[in-house]
Amino acid sequence: MSRFSFGMPFGWFVVAWSAELPPGAVAKRNFFDRELVLFRGETGEAHVLGAYCPHLGAHLGVGGKVEGDSLRCPFHGWRFSGQGDCLEIPYAKRIPPNAKANALPSAESGGVIWAWHHPDGAAPSFDPPEVAEFGAEGWTADWTKYEWTVATHPQEVTENSVDWPHFHEVHLMSPPPERKVEFKGHEILWEAATKKNVTTLDGAEDEIRVIGRNPGLGCSYVRYTGMGESVIVMGMTPIDSESIRMFFGVIGNKAGRTDEEMAAFHQSYADDMAVAVQQDFPIWENKIYRAQPKLCDGDGPVGDFRRWATQFYVTTE
Repeated sequence: MSRFSFGMPFGWFVVAWSAELPPGAVAKRNFFDRELVLFRGETGEAHVLGAYCPHLGAHLGVGGKVEGDSLRCPFHGWRFSGQGDCLEIPYAKRIPPNAKANALPSAESGGVIWAWHHPDGAAPSFDPPEVAEFGAEGWTADWTKYEWTVATHPQEVTENSVDWPHFHEVHLMSPPPERKVEFKGHEILWEAATKKNVTTLDGAEDEIRVIGRNPGLGCSYVRYTGMGESVIVMGMTPIDSESIRMFFGVIGNKAGRTDEEMAAFHQSYADDMAVAVQQDFPIWENKIYRAQPKLCDGDGPVGDFRRWATQFYVTTE
């Protein structure tokens, strides 16, 4: 029996870093309890399809080839657009009706390829995030990237953004004396300020302020100010009902540092952020979900968060 009674949420989810999919590339992925294939056509647009050919079921990501802005099946040569339409069958005069690969809505922004997952196939109801600092002058050119597979659920990860008391117990940070949160449509807007010791920089004390946005349950992006100015993107993409692939990326403002100075500082600073994320893993992987928790007056707005989260499920309990 699943630890999580609420099923898989819908929304935008990270399926790859942009740099992983150059023009003409094909990649296999396993998300949303299904096989997917990603490809990038010659115009540069990335696409996401269900992996199996509607003809006789070949996996389009194993031997499939990009031609122009389409993907050709390795088994019988059927060719599909990024929207899943069958464009050509090399040995047939007529394309069968409804000969269509299952396409997921996709988008690309901030160095990330996003896919929209909805269990009923409904169209996107909001946009994936934009990160203005990505590619901007004075910032590191690409994400410093980390990835993990974690036995948890996107809602459990997102709930951390309003769970302030755990800062001290899990992350050894001062409980944030300044904090606020707003539930606004499909987003959570949150902010906290505290102190911490940077483990990768000889334990130096850092006064930090984090300003975060969570557009749905699939991702978070945070503007992080302390010793340096950074932006974090974090994706929580379901593999199945019990596990996620977590994508974590950091870019930094050079703030007048040379490339050499920035490379050393930024890597250490980002590594410390990644350490903080990993500190949550033993909790997430071994806890159960309490539908009716016994909350106290020092807890964050867990109840408000959970009511907000219900909008991302087709059915709720």
